[in-house]
Amino acid sequence: MEQDTLRGYRSEKRLQRTASDRQSLVATFTQVFIRHGLTMGAIAGICIFLPVASATYRSNFTPLMSSPFYYLAALSLMSLGLILLLLMRGHAIRPTLLAWMAYLFFISVVEEFAFRLILPALLSGPVGMIPAVLFSNFLFACIHYVTLRWKFINCAVVFIAGLGLSRLLTNTEDIAIVTLTHFFFTFINTPTPPKQRE
Repeated sequence: MEQDTLRGYRSEKRLQRTASDRQSLVATFTQVFIRHGLTMGAIAGICIFLPVASATYRSNFTPLMSSPFYYLAALSLMSLGLILLLLMRGHAIRPTLLAWMAYLFFISVVEEFAFRLILPALLSGPVGMIPAVLFSNFLFACIHYVTLRWKFINCAVVFIAGLGLSRLLTNTEDIAIVTLTHFFFTFINTPTPPKQRE
């Protein structure tokens, strides 16, 4: 357990900017959920009600709607593989760790829906698709900088990764595949929840 705590703290130090007297690390699962999860969830919730949302559903949700069990099986196998990876790394599979995995999947769903699907579609009319994709992913990276206090380099990587996910969505027109890809790489980057240093 102490080893898991140390790993979690190292992950925080690796991702986050140095805390000043007026700032602190985002050091608990609850803080991550409140600061980042609720922010992203609220943005995705607003996006659901935008007029452009209904048009994007038809093209990008068709593969998921036509073969839901295929994607459920893929998610199940992926989750099992990630749990085995944690076991091989010496982590104990506790309820908090499973809740963290569920949170990472939730955040993958809402971020892909909002920043790869709806916002680019909304902005593409006034400015064109390429600027819309660039701005949406820039906003995506900036939110990580603010809510999770990530370092600039981590946010730059997130911006580039977001562009890759946008490209994947363009090529596949399959939001489920893009979400599963996001979930996998988010888990690899942060496989355990943050924990305050004892």
